[in-house]
Amino acid sequence: MATDEFTRRRRRKQGDLGSLRRSLWSGLLTMEDLLIADDPNTAIRAAHALAALSGAYMKACELHDVVGRLERLESAAADANVLPIRRVS
Repeated sequence: MATDEFTRRRRRKQGDLGSLRRSLWSGLLTMEDLLIADDPNTAIRAAHALAALSGAYMKACELHDVVGRLERLESAAADANVLPIRRVS
């Protein structure tokens, strides 16, 4: 029995929110171009893909805004030496 050596595939670096948004936007533009296709099946599939991609893009944009706001709040709290919030039982 011959042993074949398998080459290890390198993992890509972990993406960030900006690269996700760019990829989704590129997909949205591609699907928008396919909406005017001559084949009605292609246009229907593109419309469904466009709806799914736009929902994911909106969530990614909202998350980007929330992350930015959270970072600003954390830096403001660190600058002001604000005491942590105590829980009252």
